[in-house]
Amino acid sequence: MRLTTLTLMRRLARLALLAPLLPLAACVQGGTPRFDARFGQATRLAMAQQVQDPAAAGNTAPANGLDGASARAVMERYRASFAEPNGQVAPPVSFLLGGNGGK
Repeated sequence: MRLTTLTLMRRLARLALLAPLLPLAACVQGGTPRFDARFGQATRLAMAQQVQDPAAAGNTAPANGLDGASARAVMERYRASFAEPNGQVAPPVSFLLGGNGGK
């Protein structure tokens, strides 16, 4: 089997492209066991810190609070407070330029 110059050049070009990737092959074998062992630990810790009572899911007693009609009225008043806060209209903004009445 005889290699032509063109075939040899193609093989050398492929080798030149793959040569920089060879050192990376060593990284793939070892993996990252130090990091893999702790993967997700920060997320689990943050979730655990946000749970006040982990046994709350087993509590079947009703929650103390407002009945449905009262809660609905409170929410309606809350939402309406943004349309007209305290039932008052904001005073217009005025700017005086020049000072001293323009004299």
